[in-house]
Amino acid sequence: MNLKLLKSKRVLKNFTQEGIAERLGITCKTYNRKELGITAFTINEVVLLAILLELNIKEINQIFFDNNLPNV
Repeated sequence: MNLKLLKSKRVLKNFTQEGIAERLGITCKTYNRKELGITAFTINEVVLLAILLELNIKEINQIFFDNNLPNV
């Protein structure tokens, strides 16, 4: 995971960790652990983050899949 890119996209869109956590239906502590790479994001969380942060498929691949998705 490219956690620096995730954080930069979140900050660029003016979201706090608390704001994202609320939209994902998780606690801020849980989101923080995910953004630090301690805990993995679920696929549903990835989808919601992609929508909230307006990520394109290339950014999703870079952030969450280490550029391992084929044909992106």
